[in-house]
Amino acid sequence: MRPRNSKWHDVRVGAAVIVFSACCLGCGGSGTQANGDPAVIGTWVGTAAGNPTVWTFTLTATNAEVTMGTTMAYKGTYVTDASSNPKSMSLTVTESPMAAYVGQTSNGIYEIEGSTLTLAANEPGVATRPTDFTPGGKAEVFTLIKQ
Repeated sequence: MRPRNSKWHDVRVGAAVIVFSACCLGCGGSGTQANGDPAVIGTWVGTAAGNPTVWTFTLTATNAEVTMGTTMAYKGTYVTDASSNPKSMSLTVTESPMAAYVGQTSNGIYEIEGSTLTLAANEPGVATRPTDFTPGGKAEVFTLIKQ
């Protein structure tokens, strides 16, 4: 296992973020969707709890690309359930420098307040979903600002 402050830990954290980013894309309020809510589509920038690394999430209606600094961490497709409380999403990783994550799903929850997106997501391959926005265990919590 790599140290928590390693680049690969940051990439794992990014996987969680992508999942939640994808979740946000479909938060239009009508249940499971493959296309996103216009309010969340765009570029979001922020950090994970307890980690100063800057993450950028570029979201389209069906895809997410996450970068850590200037390095691509993940690309993927997603589905959301905006009728759940909290809203949920699942992101399937299609590209990543962490080969073990390709094809795996990251499950998460999200909320949007104004221009702030809060995401909590588990590492790809963990079948469960976080139940709240408390960092710990396999969940990472991100605070992102819409650009």
